[in-house]
Amino acid sequence: MNYFVLSATQSENCPISLVEDAILYSDKEQANSSIEPGSLPWYSYKTSGDCELPKNGILVLKSKKTKMSFRNINKNIYVVNEHFKKILQNYINADFLNVNVVSEKLEAIDEKGYFIFRFNNLVNYIDVIDLNKSKYEFSEGALILEKVQILESINENIFKIKDIDPAQDTFFISEIVKNGIEKIEFNDIKIHIVSTAKWRDSDDFNVMFLEENEVNEYVWPI
Repeated sequence: MNYFVLSATQSENCPISLVEDAILYSDKEQANSSIEPGSLPWYSYKTSGDCELPKNGILVLKSKKTKMSFRNINKNIYVVNEHFKKILQNYINADFLNVNVVSEKLEAIDEKGYFIFRFNNLVNYIDVIDLNKSKYEFSEGALILEKVQILESINENIFKIKDIDPAQDTFFISEIVKNGIEKIEFNDIKIHIVSTAKWRDSDDFNVMFLEENEVNEYVWPI
């Protein structure tokens, strides 16, 4: 089975990550309050991993121009539009909860439906990576990839790797999932072939000096 990796792309319409560019609230009343985001359970270090996510929550974007299909909110919490949700729900066991994506004035950014969900299908690298055909190392316990070959025996449609460097923490997908994604409209995601993907790690700051098209040649986390 052929494998691919999803990468966030940088553009004027969507940042690579929403961690610093959006805040999730339970409702409009909370969004209008002076509550500190860090006190919300899905942002708290102690509770974000397994707390109950808000149903019909409010995701406030810093820029109303943001156009997104799939982004990380915090740790293992993600937001997808209705088109991506239709693809993902066929391959992962997750509760997709409706969320209202709005500007700082609490106005809807568009007419699309959006959903938040958790993804917990994390696998050990030794169970999915062909160690003889891949290049990798460890730094302070984190796996850093340089070149990756997925084991031919793997039959997962979508997964993430445990304890991987945060700069490489993204989704690996099968060709079936890739084909489904390519049938929908998106402009904030790039699909790389795993075996030829260009990786960077958290200590690599050279990308700060690259042009936008050069930045998007690398794999960025979702």
